[in-house]
Amino acid sequence: MLQGELLSDIIEAVSNTYGNEFLNRLTEKLSSVIGADSVFIALFDKSKYESKTVSLCLHGKIVNNIEYSLEGTPCANVLETTICYYPNQVQKLFPNDHLLAEMNIEGYIGTPLYNSKKENIGLIVGLYEKEITEKDQILTLFQIFSGRIAAELERLDYERRLETYNQELEIQVQERTSKLEKTLRELSERQNQLIESEKLASLGLLSAGIAHEINNPLNFITGGYYGLLEVSESSDVLQGKMKLYLEAIREGVERTTKIVKGLNQYTRSGDSQDETISVQEMVENCLVILSHSLRDKIHVKTTFANGDLSIRGNSGKLHQVVLNLVNNAIQSMEKSGGSLSITTSTADGLVSIKIQDTGTGIQKEHLPQIELPFFTTKEPGKGVGLGLSIASKILKEHSGSLDVQSEWGVGTTVTIHLPKWKEESL
Repeated sequence: MLQGELLSDIIEAVSNTYGNEFLNRLTEKLSSVIGADSVFIALFDKSKYESKTVSLCLHGKIVNNIEYSLEGTPCANVLETTICYYPNQVQKLFPNDHLLAEMNIEGYIGTPLYNSKKENIGLIVGLYEKEITEKDQILTLFQIFSGRIAAELERLDYERRLETYNQELEIQVQERTSKLEKTLRELSERQNQLIESEKLASLGLLSAGIAHEINNPLNFITGGYYGLLEVSESSDVLQGKMKLYLEAIREGVERTTKIVKGLNQYTRSGDSQDETISVQEMVENCLVILSHSLRDKIHVKTTFANGDLSIRGNSGKLHQVVLNLVNNAIQSMEKSGGSLSITTSTADGLVSIKIQDTGTGIQKEHLPQIELPFFTTKEPGKGVGLGLSIASKILKEHSGSLDVQSEWGVGTTVTIHLPKWKEESL
């Protein structure tokens, strides 16, 4: 077959092909046309002094690509010089090239591949198990297609780099989007916390004002009570009925005083962590504030430990924790009623406040989320989901912890643990 016909035959075989398909078809066709036992196209890795095939045709078939060291191989000469041609006895010339021995190669012909920057990036090689006789024809075909091969390799390299850059860019975009979403969530959480804090601050000012205003008429009522008491004691006629009225006045004054005291404790401002707090008084204050929510549907039982248990910390914040948890228990029973049990105890240097209800309980799948900010199972308008989150945060500030156990349809038990305060430790 004439050289022109050979060339046309190869061109027809690789026309309209690109990338790996082009390289594989070309090595396959060249192997057939030049009668080589193997034809391969490879790229140099100069830093490792290695070569890696990108298309390898062995005995007329495309096989898996391989990597091999250039040390002691004729391919190293192609890298360092130009065309290398060893028509026979190539194994004797390169005794350390084990690939030549394994493939029983007698003849070797290879030419370099230059990119657009005139850099030697790889080579195209023909291997023969017998002596090479058609050197000029093989070299002509190799040189004709070397430019096209190099251009295709360069294009593939650009595509791989572009794909890598796109993947890296996509990862960066995802990371930055994730960070932005996290930042927005944090900002939203902080904004809502600030709103909630502002509400609590406003409530504190309002409650403090109400407490102050209530105290004034209470003083008048108390003064009137003692005045009437003197009158009733000096008049036998009025003594019976008057005592009933006085008892009613006294009961009203005591209840109002307790409410004012509870409000004062709950709305105390400041960052002091060094206040001594009676656990029993704290629980009783919270129950007084929430007494309107109990009505007759919820039975309350309190069991306080012997002695007056005390803790150290911020009174207002710890009142807020107990109030929120007791309020949650009451809300879980507001439709059907139930029992609320509050027990205090001490062990291992810790004070525990156990709040147990017979309400709706918490579903098992929701338990891991209950301390997350803004998670709530309440109906819209019943809460923003900050109660347990804020409670946990406050308890951590006081070296305490919160334990929640619940069964859906049975009830919930929430236990607060705080370090017991000992006067002698100060």
